[in-house]
Amino acid sequence: YSCKSFSCLNHYNPALGFDPSGHDSFRFSSYSSELDLPVPQLLQIAKSSGSPLRLGIDIGGGTGSFAAAMKSHNVTVLTTTMNLGAPYSEAAALRGLIPLHAPLQQRLPVFDGVADLVRCSRAVNRWIPDTVLEFLLFDVDRVLRGGGYLWLDHFFSKGPDLEKKYKPLIGKLGYKKVKWAVANKTDSSGIKNGEVFLTALLQKPVSK
Repeated sequence: YSCKSFSCLNHYNPALGFDPSGHDSFRFSSYSSELDLPVPQLLQIAKSSGSPLRLGIDIGGGTGSFAAAMKSHNVTVLTTTMNLGAPYSEAAALRGLIPLHAPLQQRLPVFDGVADLVRCSRAVNRWIPDTVLEFLLFDVDRVLRGGGYLWLDHFFSKGPDLEKKYKPLIGKLGYKKVKWAVANKTDSSGIKNGEVFLTALLQKPVSK
């Protein structure tokens, strides 16, 4: 790695979560746009539907910030992460969390129907080949119990592709839409490529 300490990594990119007391620690407790889903709101949604959250999986969760936020509410979250350019797994482990070395193209290393929640972070986006994304979504369906939730958190794609390709693909699951919010991706890459963000909270039918 180019950096030899967490403080160095945090200095060059504070958004990566290598300082647990920094801005990243508040990311899941605040609401700044319709694309956000704060943890208290997520827990309230689950409680009101009679579908409690106890075990979750965070796909592409980096240093485990989401798992740390859920841990404070007595929810265990496993974080899939890869050490691409930085020691994400070590950082998650030092926070007392469980990092899983699980690439997107392999089955999640948990049994069928045991997860209450699966969150897909920004690592899941339009750069993933369609066949891999479809495999991922249906493996998520495998591990989720009936009544469990799939949370696509800031999934980004080109605007037309969301309607023509990704919305129908997600719709194949037959999940209930609890939240579906779309907004323009306003950074330089997003503007250049005509990209949008999607945040969706979807509930698996109990009968499945």
